[in-house]
Amino acid sequence: MQKRFPIRFLVLLGVLASAFFWPMPARADILQIITETGKAHAFQVEIADSPEKQRRGLMHVAALPPQNGMLFPMQPPRIARFWMRNTLIPLDMIFIAPGGVISEIVTRRDTQSDTPTVSPAKVSAVLELNAGEAARLGIGIGDKVIMSGVAF
Repeated sequence: MQKRFPIRFLVLLGVLASAFFWPMPARADILQIITETGKAHAFQVEIADSPEKQRRGLMHVAALPPQNGMLFPMQPPRIARFWMRNTLIPLDMIFIAPGGVISEIVTRRDTQSDTPTVSPAKVSAVLELNAGEAARLGIGIGDKVIMSGVAF
């Protein structure tokens, strides 16, 4: 009978090592946008819930699956400034006013640009999606954003 203990031990050791040395996947949650017509659109979003994540945003990301994005919570609400430095994909920037209502949508196709986009008023969050996705889905100013565990 052949001993398999050393092989099993090596596999177990590899699994344990990977848990310590490989990065964990980013936290992703479901965000919904309810249009003025009542249609609901669900998005899987990573939450930029630390200053470092907010600084990095979607920089150096080569592709973003449809109906995926990044949410930048801003508590307390403030004027938001976003640029496209080191951003490889065109984006929609959806500015969410206190109360969860979309106040502005800006599409940025000028990747790698330092030109800022500034919110017209204080916002409680900004949602970044693939450029053109908001228009494709009929999402507009006045639509409602909801997400479990997040107060807009």
